[in-house]
Amino acid sequence: MRNTGLVHAPPEVVAAALRHTATAETALAAAGVRARAAAGTGELLVPGDELSWRARIAGLPVPLTTRVLRADTTGLSSVLVRGPLPELAHDGHLVAAGPHTRLTDAVSWRAPFGGLGRLADAAVVRRFVLRLLRSRVAVVRELAESWARRRIVVGAAIVRDGRLLVQQRARPAELAGRWELPGGRVEDGEDEQDAVVRECVEELGIGVRPRGRIGTDVPLGDHLLLRVHLARPADGATAAALEHRQVRWVGAAELGELDWLDADRVLVHSLRPLLR
Repeated sequence: MRNTGLVHAPPEVVAAALRHTATAETALAAAGVRARAAAGTGELLVPGDELSWRARIAGLPVPLTTRVLRADTTGLSSVLVRGPLPELAHDGHLVAAGPHTRLTDAVSWRAPFGGLGRLADAAVVRRFVLRLLRSRVAVVRELAESWARRRIVVGAAIVRDGRLLVQQRARPAELAGRWELPGGRVEDGEDEQDAVVRECVEELGIGVRPRGRIGTDVPLGDHLLLRVHLARPADGATAAALEHRQVRWVGAAELGELDWLDADRVLVHSLRPLLR
């Protein structure tokens, strides 16, 4: 069963809204379901995160736990890992439609208990799932379209020879010692790629060549949206910690060992494929 809707925001923003824990919880609540999204890395779901929810169908409580398999700019998918159903899978698929995004949200399942289960499925479950899908599209649309109006902060994923350049915060005190990608706010009238180049000069003292966006966008607080661009350093460039405690080049195996800022941590699974 599926539902499709048009969202007036680019796919990277819509994908972030799909990943947000509030999307799952709010959409399920609108369908009469209590849910808790256990995102281990922040407000955005990443592969491996689990969503536990308890539905009441035909008067009976139905506890379920699903696990995220995919969370990227093409959408989000999950499967059942605990619950009374033999099978349950969700797939939210995104396709660019000009400056907007078409979201197709689909759920498939297999009912238990043979013929009796199929009868209950036809009578009750399908109505519940359709209500849930409509609610999800509405929640994603509202969230993504509000985020699309936010001010942009750029991040630079600088890659050389299969390694990523990261920097360690020196301040403020509550963030000191944690790691992040270089970057900063886009100034008024400034192009995003120009902002990437400027921030890398200011923070690292190196020139870079932006190569396009990677991963989904990431909401920051109530007013900002982080957007990460892949970049290559200029030939022979040596990065310096001009505004941070230190900088270092890391490989794919080291990504999970760093104490990332929350906003950067939810991007790690998108960064890893770049480091091969």
